[in-house]
Amino acid sequence: MSVPMNRGYRPFLSIVLLLASLFLSTWRVEAQTSNDDLIHDNGAWLVFLGQGNFASLYPALRNLRWWFDVQGRFIGDSEGYDQGLISPGIGYAIADKTTIWIGYTYLHTEPFGGKNFNEHRIWQQLIWSTKFEQIGLQSRTRMEQRFLEVGSDTGWRLRQLFGVTYSFNFKNKLGLALYEELFLDLNDTDWGANTGFAQNRFFVGPSWKVDKKGRAIVEVGYRNQYIRNEVINNRMNHLLSINLLLNFN
Repeated sequence: MSVPMNRGYRPFLSIVLLLASLFLSTWRVEAQTSNDDLIHDNGAWLVFLGQGNFASLYPALRNLRWWFDVQGRFIGDSEGYDQGLISPGIGYAIADKTTIWIGYTYLHTEPFGGKNFNEHRIWQQLIWSTKFEQIGLQSRTRMEQRFLEVGSDTGWRLRQLFGVTYSFNFKNKLGLALYEELFLDLNDTDWGANTGFAQNRFFVGPSWKVDKKGRAIVEVGYRNQYIRNEVINNRMNHLLSINLLLNFN
């Protein structure tokens, strides 16, 4: 159940949330950058994420959802790597704002100076989202079981994403998007996962609604990726991220 809010406070709340997210992310980046052993790199990510329901096949299936995620990741440094990702899933809307999902991810990695390898993941996730006038909020909690060709252990990983979007009054199609996602490894594996903090991702950038209903959105912005590594130096990637988001629900 949504909590009623006075209209006069909604723009103020939006600005506070945006500034708080920027402040926390800036503080995190500065703290990590102080590590002399940190390797910085540049690159680009291309992200396509589509989701919808099955109502067109049969109206009673409106709460049954589909998910399809495709990504191409490119790192420019000689010590970097390229990755490609395909991730289909299926979900069910258990409430107006809450959806549960199960899916599969195939990830191909080409490390510089090493052998290419593949990773297979099974994942489960819970997504909650809501909107107050100009501001949208989203939380995504995902559990992953990871299987790599370079080892025999199953890696368990928890991912928590928080997202904030803001639509500007002066241009209904123009907005701002902020995402923060924390990765935690829940066990040690023979292929290199170590229990504890594993990675953090932060994205900020303008968004544009391609159509009036907002079913197609393009986001172009900065993505910061910090990766902890127990064997070699920690890494921070500074990425141009281009995201195409389709929603047919």
